[in-house]
Amino acid sequence: MDTKNLVIQAVFIGKPQYEAGWPYLGYDPLTLEKTIMDHLHEKFPDVTVKKNEIITTYDKRLNSEIINDVQHADGLLIFTIGHYGDPGLIQSAVDILSVKKIPTVLANLIYAGDHTFVKLYTSIKDKGFFVYPVSSRRIEDFDKSIGILFDALGMKGKKILTVASDTNAPDWNRITGLVTPEISKIAKTMPVFLDQVTKLKASKFEFFTDLKGVDQAHQWRKDEKLYVKNLQDVFGVGMQREDPMEIVKYYDQASEAAAKPIAEKWTKQAKLVEPAKQTIVNSARLYIGLKKLMEDKKVHFLAPDCGTLLLIGKMPAYPCMGFFELTNDGCYGICESDMDAAISYMFGEALSKGRPGFVSNHTIDLSANQITYMHCVAANRLLGINGPAADFDIVHHGETGIIGASPRVKFPIGESFTTIKISVFAKKMALYVGKIIDNVNDKGGCVTKVLVQIKDARKLLETYDWETFGWHRVSFVGDWQEQFKIGARLLGLELFDYSSL
Repeated sequence: MDTKNLVIQAVFIGKPQYEAGWPYLGYDPLTLEKTIMDHLHEKFPDVTVKKNEIITTYDKRLNSEIINDVQHADGLLIFTIGHYGDPGLIQSAVDILSVKKIPTVLANLIYAGDHTFVKLYTSIKDKGFFVYPVSSRRIEDFDKSIGILFDALGMKGKKILTVASDTNAPDWNRITGLVTPEISKIAKTMPVFLDQVTKLKASKFEFFTDLKGVDQAHQWRKDEKLYVKNLQDVFGVGMQREDPMEIVKYYDQASEAAAKPIAEKWTKQAKLVEPAKQTIVNSARLYIGLKKLMEDKKVHFLAPDCGTLLLIGKMPAYPCMGFFELTNDGCYGICESDMDAAISYMFGEALSKGRPGFVSNHTIDLSANQITYMHCVAANRLLGINGPAADFDIVHHGETGIIGASPRVKFPIGESFTTIKISVFAKKMALYVGKIIDNVNDKGGCVTKVLVQIKDARKLLETYDWETFGWHRVSFVGDWQEQFKIGARLLGLELFDYSSL
């Protein structure tokens, strides 16, 4: 679902026109209701916003009608536009909110519904409702919160395609195929590596791969059924599993002839190129296969267990350049089958109006209050697919250093960097904000390294929750903390704001 398919129920709470109270005797609530509805339709033309009669007292018939409509709605807007002390107004709203945990913006027009607004909010704020309050003199000031509500709800109906194996038997022919394009270079610089590969292949060695959820990226493996349920209940997002042989099949169907122009484009655009030409062509071929797979499965988010699949020979080329290119198509590849990172990315991309996330590991420099976020893939249109392209190099994959092709992207220095991680099991979100101060090219770890200044690295470490959030984080260029806080509130996520420590 995107915003054009959303159905939002608007509820107006006011007073009879000639009852004494706010805004004043004789004030016509219908005129204000129409003004607000006209504004919503003009500001958010793709969203269907429906309304009922104005609530002016406790009316069992009207409440039943509204409750029925709310049960079929994706979100709720409650506007307090008048009051006169009738407690039935509060009871009506509580009854409506109690129907289901529905994301709700409670909007008050100052000098109109203030009494009802404050009394209602204070009576429900600790009851677990997914309500975000806003109060202003201007109707236009409601737009940001309402827009965030719509963006968050726009995730409903989407799917994340997870490609992960439940076995770790290696296909050594595919594994050695990753090495072949670079073999002449490796023979000169690290011949012992080729000897080791030959010995491992002969011994039928099996690399460690996590099939039970012990790795920080594989939370969903601990209880896949519960994970899928939480993902659907909280975000309205589905998780679809596919066998890794699907990637092999789509790669084999992609032609090298079609891949070569893509590889040449990357090579021309890059400031520096390390890998062999064939390595980059293979990456382009994988990009074509992954894109076709996503098109056929009708998804925009793909989360293959790339590390594991590379180790067992079910990923025919390193996917880093493919993920890099997919972001320019408005599609997104999430590393290591990290579903928590995938939903964090989807959430951030929706609320930041299309900015791609940077899924990363990180180091913590306690002496300098700095974090280095790093991974072997990043987007180069960091402000969205219509934004400027960042400079990048094409280098070998970081942990291997001699095989594969990965983009090393230059992030904009001086920009804020908003980092989140959602735990689907715990229904929590971690958030903190820093400032980008450098791009680091040190050897070791992953290749794209973004150096970020933060407030207090030691407090961050002392409050670190690995069990809930793991290691991966997802970061977005810009200061999006307000949007992410509101979005978390509307979806019922418990927020851990490390920036406030």
